[in-house]
Parts: sequence; structure tokens; C-alpha cells
Amino acid sequence: MGPLETGTVGGDLTVGVDKTAFTGGDTLFPEFHASITPKKGSALFFWNVLERPGSEDYQVDMFLNVDTKLRHAGLPVLSGEKWVANRWIHPRNFGAGVRGLS
Repeated sequence: MGPLETGTVGGDLTVGVDKTAFTGGDTLFPEFHASITPKKGSALFFWNVLERPGSEDYQVDMFLNVDTKLRHAGLPVLSGEKWVANRWIHPRNFGAGVRGLS
């Protein structure tokens, strides 16, 4: 998977944890010509699907289509260290029928 591909379907909550001071490491959204600069203790949340829970026509069992406009990439850290934790939030039971998951 390349740096600008969407890896899963659902919501992406990225929490940046600053171990040491660093520069660079922005999250780039090329479709919007924008980047988000990480700050200690901050979080970035976005749905990467066109069908969003809570929207007018959303149904819990519907097929979810990837929103390619939300392709994103982490830019290089120029100095220091950047630690990040990702939490994927799925709008329905993602593990249903998968062996080993209850």
C-alpha cells in the first residue's frame, strides 16, 4: 500500500503524542492542498467513507464507499521524534464472522 492509499473503511482517529520536540511530520491531504501540523495532545478525526453514520440516508448494513478525496500521508519528520497512535473506528461490527474475534 502506498503512502496516499486508504487502508481501511471507517473513521480514523489519529492522536499525535510528542515524546520530544520535533519539526515537520504534518499530515498532508493533497486533494485539499492542505496539511495539518501536529501539536502535543491533539487529535485528528475524519471519516474516510462517503456514507457517514448519522447522515440522512445512512443504514447500518449498507456498503461503505471509500472517499478518495480524504487520501492522506504523513510527511517526514525533519528533526526530533514524532510518536503517533491510530485508532480505527468502524461504524458497524467489523469483526463479525472473523475467527478468533468474539
